[in-house]
Amino acid sequence: MAGRRSKLVPLQEALAAVSDGCTLAVGGLWFHNKPMAALRELIRRGVRHLTLIAAPPSSLDSDLLIGAGLVKDAYLAHVSFEHLGLAPNFRHAVEHGLVELHECDEATLLGGLMATLEGLPYHPISSLRGTDHLRTSPLAMPYIARDGSAMVAAPALKPDVAILHAQEADEYGNVRCFGAPFVDPIFAKTASHVIVTVDKLVSNGEVRQAPSRTTIPGYLVDAVVEAPFGAHPCSSHGLHPHDEAHLRGYLAASNAALRGIEPGAFQAYLQRYVFACHSHDEYLEAIGGPLDLVAVP
Repeated sequence: MAGRRSKLVPLQEALAAVSDGCTLAVGGLWFHNKPMAALRELIRRGVRHLTLIAAPPSSLDSDLLIGAGLVKDAYLAHVSFEHLGLAPNFRHAVEHGLVELHECDEATLLGGLMATLEGLPYHPISSLRGTDHLRTSPLAMPYIARDGSAMVAAPALKPDVAILHAQEADEYGNVRCFGAPFVDPIFAKTASHVIVTVDKLVSNGEVRQAPSRTTIPGYLVDAVVEAPFGAHPCSSHGLHPHDEAHLRGYLAASNAALRGIEPGAFQAYLQRYVFACHSHDEYLEAIGGPLDLVAVP
């Protein structure tokens, strides 16, 4: 083990890798396993002009970053709050030209990432023939294969930084996801810099006793941040479900502001849960105090 260094750092130090104008990939799916503690810290830092990539579909993560004004361009195949409805800040920003949405779907987005992973200029896709994506998406270029068949070439898409959330990791960055890792391993393999927030740190000895449980190996990770409940109000698989009451409150504040019913409602949400909280611990106090991590039935 000689020569290995700990990758455990405070949240603020880890996020120094995210600068204005960079391409940021955010892990998780819908409102599950989202690195919300890290995203709130980015908003407090005032990072701007990001190009945002998120696994399809995304939710609170994309909507919050866009609503707070951090995003300039976006590669987002789908953004919604699932059974709770549409993503209001995302929709408003795209409709009013506040964010440049680059048309894509799951196949083209993942194809662009796979091209980077494979070290190729593009990745072939066959599922989009006959769709409007060939006309509208920068990630869907018509391509004729050697056998003459028509395909789609998704050009390489490479994030500068990926921010992920998982349940456990050791200090060397070996990450263990209790549930589905979704696109997170691909983000970890394609991004130039990888930051992972985790609910709990475990020893390297525990990781070595069950190597098959490691879903993202440490050599792919640049920084690990211990942040219990760091996904809140999103879920953390195997530990806690999403906080639906909080999500409904977020949507109510966003919609009230955008519809002119209560113009300051979204800013009041940001003030209460982002700017007034100078750390993740203060955020936990703002939502009623840290809770015990209880396994989801």
